[in-house]
Amino acid sequence: MMTNSEFMTLFKSKVDSASLDVLIDFGLDICERLQPEYTSFSKNHNWGDPNLLKESIEFCRVGKGNMVNYSDIKSYLDKLDPNIPDMDDFGDFDSSYALNASCAVYELLEYLSDKDKSHIFNISTYMTDTIDFKLSEADANLTNEELENHPDIVNEWQYQLRCLDVQVK
Repeated sequence: MMTNSEFMTLFKSKVDSASLDVLIDFGLDICERLQPEYTSFSKNHNWGDPNLLKESIEFCRVGKGNMVNYSDIKSYLDKLDPNIPDMDDFGDFDSSYALNASCAVYELLEYLSDKDKSHIFNISTYMTDTIDFKLSEADANLTNEELENHPDIVNEWQYQLRCLDVQVK
């Protein structure tokens, strides 16, 4: 069984040694897995633009390995910002998932812009927080320790570490 601190130590080591493309692929993977949460929220609340999230993810995919124009990134960030749900306006689990999905995409765009690896850590956290919230939603009696040791969380940590193992040939 892996603890959160063990995961963070391994994760930091892998992020520090991973190539730019591997880190972008890592971010893309999480953004794509979270994206349906935003679409579901948007339908349920009749709010937000799920197509903008998809376009932003595709922009990041196309931008990988290319020189990306900062003004293009800024344009996506500016369009995405008002489409991030405010938890003061929406208080349900649905909106938490959508917030995590849209913030993960926002962080990936920022990573493309400034190459600051803290964005990769944040993207990872948005994914594990979403799983944590879903587990809490399903069983409100789970303790923090039970959540941290839950197989779904541990499996996600292992998956994320495997995603970072891929190195450029």
